[in-house]
Amino acid sequence: MDFTGKKAFKPERIGGAIMSSKGKKHPTKYTGVRFREHHSRRLRNGSLDRYFYIRYKENGTPHEEGLGWASEGWNAEKANLMRSQIKKANLTGEGPRSLSEMRTASKEAAKMVLQEEEKAAEISMNYFFHECVVPRMKKEKRSWLTDCQRYKKFIGPNLGHIPVNGVTKNHIQKFLDFMVESGSAPSTVKQYMGVVRRIFNIAAETQIAETPVFTGQNPTTGIRLPVVRNNRDRFLTGEEAEKLISASSKLKHSDLHDAIVLSLNTGLRLGELRRLIWLDVDFDSGMVSVREEAQRKPGGKVPLNEAAVTILRKRKGSAEATDMVFPPIFGQDLRENLSYEFRRIADRVGLNKGLAADDRQRRVVFHSLRHTFASWLALAGVDIYRIKTLMRHKTIEMTMRYAHLIPDATRQAVHNLTPPKPYQMESS
Repeated sequence: MDFTGKKAFKPERIGGAIMSSKGKKHPTKYTGVRFREHHSRRLRNGSLDRYFYIRYKENGTPHEEGLGWASEGWNAEKANLMRSQIKKANLTGEGPRSLSEMRTASKEAAKMVLQEEEKAAEISMNYFFHECVVPRMKKEKRSWLTDCQRYKKFIGPNLGHIPVNGVTKNHIQKFLDFMVESGSAPSTVKQYMGVVRRIFNIAAETQIAETPVFTGQNPTTGIRLPVVRNNRDRFLTGEEAEKLISASSKLKHSDLHDAIVLSLNTGLRLGELRRLIWLDVDFDSGMVSVREEAQRKPGGKVPLNEAAVTILRKRKGSAEATDMVFPPIFGQDLRENLSYEFRRIADRVGLNKGLAADDRQRRVVFHSLRHTFASWLALAGVDIYRIKTLMRHKTIEMTMRYAHLIPDATRQAVHNLTPPKPYQMESS
């Protein structure tokens, strides 16, 4: 009789192979670990294939169970580790206490993984965006709320019902066509497509049960976007600037007037003015420091002329107890306030008369003041490299758009063109 109380040499089927009736269980160097040899099947090293068993007690009752073949990856050492794991579970009461329990638990775990994988494959765009994308955007992107509004307005109604893994390039193309046909500007289409692209990038990095929510190529890849023409060709004349300054000086608050004057004389963006604190202003050196921050335009030192210094000193003298040069008005967002007020003033003085709302190249907005600053520098004869420094552009290519405004002696030369005598035409 063997350990289980059965006849030791009775033929039996184990792991799909019939053991020899004369098979014998052999001990190993590990206590409680034995093996039998296959009557004919051999391993690559020429030795007979072995089937391993482990002995243990469950609630005091002896058990012996088979693990598997050496050709399946089992050996005496692995069998001993499995036996130790089961013995520990029987002592502590934690985890499977037999091979059958362990195999059942393994099947249940595999079943749960499969269910999770199926669940991941069925996750809709709506669910994934709100549950996974939004929390991540809140940590990584300052404009996350704007992206949420974009999703709610167009992306969700068009793509939200589709499983993330079911979105194809055809879906994306139809969405883009819808945006264009609805009259959205090319820049707007590009912004919405940027949100969609980011959703799939995050999906590819998000796993459920070690399975990515999205597999395959981002469906936005290869989609041709409308050409965006964002370059603003128009800059203000001196008379137009005076109209803006005069109209803004009559407002209840001086914020817009002061922001206009500062931007025209420094080229500072509205967002940079909004973030400016008094520690950034050095009256002694006549400089303002635009701090370097992640995911923002380049910072640097900005020189102040007399007009800019006058405005800043006035605000410093009348400022309330605050660190900010332009504190929010009534607790609201200053950028939105000044952008809205600027649009109203620009329209009121007729700077945008006859222009369509989406005419980005000619419509005057607050950023046109920065464009005007650079254009006036060029007209005054400032060389292109100094303009690049003052504008804090990353590359000279960004500044070259102003080069045609710089007075050039070579431009006048063509008016004095005189052909060499041998090639002059004879007078008739």
